[in-house]
Parts: sequence; C-alpha cells; structure tokens
Amino acid sequence: MNYKTTTLILAAFMLFIGCTDSKTQESAQAQTKKAVKVEQKVKAAPAPAKEILVKKDYTIEEIYNSMCIECHSADGSGNTEKLTPSMTTLTEQEIAEALKDVEADQGHVIMEHNRGEILKMGMEYSAEDMAKFMHKRFNNQAK
Repeated sequence: MNYKTTTLILAAFMLFIGCTDSKTQESAQAQTKKAVKVEQKVKAAPAPAKEILVKKDYTIEEIYNSMCIECHSADGSGNTEKLTPSMTTLTEQEIAEALKDVEADQGHVIMEHNRGEILKMGMEYSAEDMAKFMHKRFNNQAK
C-alpha cells in the first residue's frame, strides 16, 4: 500500500469512529433523559394501597362469627378434625394468654395466618376483648 491509500483508509476509519462515538453519546444522553423522566414518574406516583380489603368497625361477635366459627364452632366445642381446642373449659385468662401468644407469633402457625387474614380485612380486636366474649359465650358457669 502506498502512503495516500494508507492515509485515506486511516482518515475514513477515524471519521467512522468519530461518528459512531457522537451517536453513542447522543444515544446515552437520550437514555439518561428517559431514565430521569421515568424516575420522576415513579416518585410522583401515589403510594400503593394497603392490603386492607374492608375497613369497618366490627364487633367481637361479628369477627368470631365470620372468621373463627368454622374451626372453633358455634358452641366453642372446637373441631377434632382441625385440631382446634374446645373453649368451653378454658378460663378467660387462659383464652387471653393463648390469643396473646398468637399475636406474638409464638408458634401457632395456623392461628397466626388466620389472624393476619382477619387484620387484612380490617377486623381488629384485642386479646382481652375476644377472650371475654368467648368465655362468656361458651363457659356455662360464666353465664
């Protein structure tokens, strides 16, 4: 190859790299602008809704009848197939302590799950109030 040919090839190569580089820079700038716009939209978007499906003031009896009765039964006798204990022989304090254990995640896996579902539906209750209701409803001597 002669000097002119080599120079021409080198000049064409440099022109090609220079054009590609400016296009890459323009593309990178456009992508940065798009990313900034997306980030601004994300920041401006409202916070996602909480998982609460229903929010209402429920009575303890409504909560028990809609969420607990299937396993613990209408008369508090429990369900041997589901391994749920009878509430008819427990004191109010024993029921309250068991419910507090559930609130504290003390190894009652099924009850912890059920309590989570109850809370998702906006049905909040205290262990003491639920224990009082259950004891009064199910313990024959408390009536």
